[in-house]
Amino acid sequence: MTMDRIAFYQEVQVSAECGSPEYRGLKGAVLGISQEDGVVYGYAVLLHGESTTTYFKKDEITATGKHFSRGDYY
Repeated sequence: MTMDRIAFYQEVQVSAECGSPEYRGLKGAVLGISQEDGVVYGYAVLLHGESTTTYFKKDEITATGKHFSRGDYY
């Protein structure tokens, strides 16, 4: 099954199946994408209200449909 890559600055929500329970249900924006040879492994997400990114595997987050701009973060 092929999954679409989540875009930079797109808002995501951490799924209930996330391996770290403290992050479940939280939202943030994608600031980094871990990929090699076209295969996406995970994402660096800046959770709302935090100052550093957290890495999540690709199946631990889902896109909300909301997009931010680069200027919102840099």
